[in-house]
Order: sequence, then C-alpha cells, then structure tokens
Amino acid sequence: MQLLLTLLLFFSPPVHDYHVSKTNVRYVAERGQVQVEMQVFVDDLEDAMVDAGAPRLDIGTKDEHPETNRYLTAYLDKHFRVEWNGESLPVQLVGYELEDDMHGLWIYLAADDVADPEGITVENTVITEYYADQKNIVKLFNGQQRLATLLMDRNRPAGKY
Repeated sequence: MQLLLTLLLFFSPPVHDYHVSKTNVRYVAERGQVQVEMQVFVDDLEDAMVDAGAPRLDIGTKDEHPETNRYLTAYLDKHFRVEWNGESLPVQLVGYELEDDMHGLWIYLAADDVADPEGITVENTVITEYYADQKNIVKLFNGQQRLATLLMDRNRPAGKY
C-alpha cells in the first residue's frame, strides 16, 4: 500500500491551486489590427470544455483531436468578446501553442481593418463557468503603451476602457 501511494505521488500530474488566465489585447496601428494573446492552463480549459459538451481534445499532444480548432473557436466565441468603438470585434483564431511545461497554453486571435481605439469593452468568461475562483486578467495596449489592466471573474465578466 505504501508503495502504491508513493508511486501515485511521483507519477500524478502536477496540480495548481489557483485558476487564472492572462490576456493581452494589443492594437497595432500600422497594420490596422488587434492582436490577442491569451494564456490559460490547458487542463483547466479542457476540463471546462468537456464539461460544456466538447470531447477531450488533448491539445498539443500527439493524440490531439482533429477538430480542436473548431471546438476551441466555438468555446472562445461564447466566452471571449471584444467590443471596439461600440461595435463587436470579429476576432478570429490564428493558432495556439502548448508551453514546454505542457501546462500553459497560448491562444492567438486577431481582427483586421480596425480603427484607432476610442472605447474598448472586453468580456472574458473563459473557464469561469467551471471554476468559481477563476480570474481573468486582461491588459489593453495601444502599440507598446499599456492603456489599462482589467480583472474579470464570475461576478464581473466584463471590463471597459
């Protein structure tokens, strides 16, 4: 029994006691583009997506589901929205990559033909339906200049600049 417990401790995946995502929303004037970089814990995202009805995607592994892009896009369309100058911004999935530690997932989104920012609202409910303590930090940039840092959670799903 002792041997079994020891083996479980050594071979069980690491867990984290906090649930947080970091997102940068950056306006790139010379391209007329908004670029979004979102970092989440891949296990938290996959658990939330499975709970919402998606299959296990095994993102970034050799067993990755062939329709990961479709499921990820559908999830983000429901849980991440940007209103830019009073209109919904149609951000599109550009790609994603798993960090070397196999825990962090970077998701990249973009929108083209975007005017200079006058007013920005971000709604980020990523994973908040699954973990009550999930926090989503969003930093807004105009080029390299940070405009604002917004904190969202289950009770405060959106922030404005």
